[in-house]
Amino acid sequence: MAHFSMFGSNDGQLVPGRDFFITIFGGSNLKRLPAASQITELRQQPAHQRSQPQYTFCTLFGGTTLTWPTLAEEFLALRDALRAGTMTLEDWDRYVAQPGGPGPLRTLSLTLFGGFDGDVLPREDQELDDLSLQRHLGQIPEQALQTLMLAIGRTGVQRLTAIRQAVLAAMSPGAAAS
Repeated sequence: MAHFSMFGSNDGQLVPGRDFFITIFGGSNLKRLPAASQITELRQQPAHQRSQPQYTFCTLFGGTTLTWPTLAEEFLALRDALRAGTMTLEDWDRYVAQPGGPGPLRTLSLTLFGGFDGDVLPREDQELDDLSLQRHLGQIPEQALQTLMLAIGRTGVQRLTAIRQAVLAAMSPGAAAS
């Protein structure tokens, strides 16, 4: 699918598949899918056709930014996928350990007179607000919250390992969202 933005802004969420983004005299601020959603999507493809989604960006006189999901969004996506049985921790571990780093996005980009940043973390206040909200709603227990807070500002394996540890703590017997 093609996404075209001219003299304006395109804010949204990347979706699985092969998307093409054209931005001219404007900006695109896009959020990556949570890692658990990417893994689930890959598992649903036939084994002989499995491949990471690929995104193509053409930016002229503008900027494109790809932002990681917040820790709370990653936590909820992994917890829900494990509970639903759509993925296993072994799937998660394979994904984190893959060559080229955990959860790499396959991107092609052409940028003229602008900028492209494919590895932006959410702001610290966004992370804290999202974690606080999910804690208040009872979605994240205290022990998991403490683990996730230590991962604020981290990328790659450190971030995804903290998410895994927080989910295990939340799903262990006796863990309550008190």
